Parts: sequence; C-alpha cells; structure tokens
Amino acid sequence: MTLKINFSHHYAKMPYGFQESKLLDVLPTRLEDLSPDFLRYDTSYLDGGEEKQYKLPKSGNYMVLLLQACSGAGPLWTTIRSQWPPEKLEYYRGKRGEVFECRITEKCQ
Repeated sequence: MTLKINFSHHYAKMPYGFQESKLLDVLPTRLEDLSPDFLRYDTSYLDGGEEKQYKLPKSGNYMVLLLQACSGAGPLWTTIRSQWPPEKLEYYRGKRGEVFECRITEKCQ
C-alpha cells in the first residue's frame, strides 16, 4: 500500500521532487506557538499569480511533519497537520522513515 499525503494546493514551500518524500520526523505543536513567519512559509500558495495562505485556525493541537524530497539533494520541507483524530499523531510517528506520495488534489481551473 502506498502511503499518501494530500495537499489542497501547490504550495511555494514544495521543493523539486516533493512528490515522493520521506517522513523524517513528527513534531507535535500548538498553532498559537508557531511564528507568523513559519505559518506564512507553510501555508503560502499562488492563485492566479496572487499569493494566498491556506486558512488555519488560530489555535489547537497540530503537528509539523518534517519531510525530505527523495530527488536530488533531498531538500527538507514541512507541512502542518491537525492532530485530530487523536490517533493521527501516533499514525505519523509510526511512519517515520517511510516514503510518502505527496499529491495535489486541487481541481484545475
């Protein structure tokens, strides 16, 4: 079974070759503890040439997935994910070291 992480947009943070990325670590966090700069980095995407941010709540239990693209020099990148349902944190922790298929599921305009 192929492991997958779905994304709603092509985010600016996504490096070349992001489509196959190894999960290096899972960092539990609270959204209110993340800096505005990190939140902007992680949620920015272009829509018709205009920069937009994926909307996240102001607070809550989340996790930062630390990924490494499997191509080239393997740049690091992140994605912020909710810890809901509660089993999600343990699921991702159990998949550290595994390669995920990272797919963009947005509909073409």
